[in-house]
Amino acid sequence: MKISSQKLYEQIANRLIDQIESGVLQEGERLPSIQKLAKQYGVSNASVREALNALRMIGLVEIKHGYGTFVKQKTPQLFDFTTQTLTEKHVQEILELREVVELSTAQFAAERRTNDRLTEMRLALDDMVKAISQNKSGEEADLKFHLAIAKASDNPLLYELLHNISDLIQQTMKGTRHIYLYKRQKTMEKLLDEHRAILEAIEQQNGVLAGQQMAHHLAEVRKTLVEHAVVQ
Repeated sequence: MKISSQKLYEQIANRLIDQIESGVLQEGERLPSIQKLAKQYGVSNASVREALNALRMIGLVEIKHGYGTFVKQKTPQLFDFTTQTLTEKHVQEILELREVVELSTAQFAAERRTNDRLTEMRLALDDMVKAISQNKSGEEADLKFHLAIAKASDNPLLYELLHNISDLIQQTMKGTRHIYLYKRQKTMEKLLDEHRAILEAIEQQNGVLAGQQMAHHLAEVRKTLVEHAVVQ
């Protein structure tokens, strides 16, 4: 069965996810080689490699260099609650804080941004694009973008408030991206578009629109986490 789509690696990953979920591929089982999978799906080795890296990112497979790729577990690790720094309650609290604070930072940033601050936001967005092209989560660039907006608000207290919990915010961003990948309901490009819309409103110095775009983005994040039982 051949795949013909611009997002080849996503479709390959989706098929492998289905096989793992249905039990066609069992835990501990070694997957066919990259070359065999490429021939099976009629795609390049690079596309298969991207798909396997995506599955590794959500913990479904383990890549052992020199030995092959093995099914690690049937259920993915979409969110990391293994450390004491992050619990479901913490995630809910972080979302609530972001919804309260970041609408204001976006609005203030639109009204007060300087060219230097705009450059910081654009560079962070560029880093997000690079991460997506390299099949990485991109949560580091995402955090950098949101912190750049907070800086542009020209209110050091707002920036420090977000910066002090930046590690936890970044963990929630990573979890959200893993859910997007696994549930196949939203692509990283859609997430990127939300950030572009926020930046465009700030560039236009439209505070109301910037707040609205930020509200839309954070609502999408909350919806994703709530629907997948991360936040009760």
